[in-house]
Amino acid sequence: MKRLVTFVVATFLLAAIVHVASVWAYPRVVMSVAMKKIGGNHPANTFAHMPLPTDKARGIVRPSPDLAYSMCIIDVSKGPIRIQVPLTAPYTSVSLYTTKTDNYFVRNDRDTGGKDLDLIVLARGASKPAGAPAGAEIVEAPTAKSLVLVRRAAESAAAYTAIDPIRAKSICAPFKG
Repeated sequence: MKRLVTFVVATFLLAAIVHVASVWAYPRVVMSVAMKKIGGNHPANTFAHMPLPTDKARGIVRPSPDLAYSMCIIDVSKGPIRIQVPLTAPYTSVSLYTTKTDNYFVRNDRDTGGKDLDLIVLARGASKPAGAPAGAEIVEAPTAKSLVLVRRAAESAAAYTAIDPIRAKSICAPFKG
C-alpha cells in the first residue's frame, strides 16, 4: 500500500510540475518562435512590410488574403519606441503583443476618429518622455520586447499596390524627444 501511495503522490507531483512548466513556458516559446519567423533577419524597432499573402504564405498563422501585414518587433529596454501608422481606407488596425502572446493594445481607424496612429511605447514603470508630442498616445509595455502587428484591408492586388507606398511611411523607431 505504501508503494501505491508513493507512486500516486509522485505521479501527481510530476504532473503538477509538467503542467505549471507548460503553462508558463509554452506561450513564451510560441511567441519567441513567431517573432523569429516573422521578424526574420529584420532588425528590431523597424517595420517589415510583408508581401500580399498567398495560399503558401505562413509568416502569420492563417493569413487573410485580403489583408496587407506589417510587423515590427520592438524592444523598450533601452528607451521608448515611437510607432506612427498612417491609416488607409477602408480599414487599418494596430495590435501589440507581449512575449507571452498577450494582446495589450489594439486600435483601428474607427478608434482614432480617422487620425493616423501615433504611439510612444514605454517600459513598465517608465515616465512619460520629455518632448512627447501632444497627440501621441502613451502605452506601457508589459514586457521588454513586443510584436507590433498592423493589418490593412487590401481587397485586391490593385488595392494592395495602392496602399503599399502609404504603409512604407509607417515608423517604428526609438523615440528621440
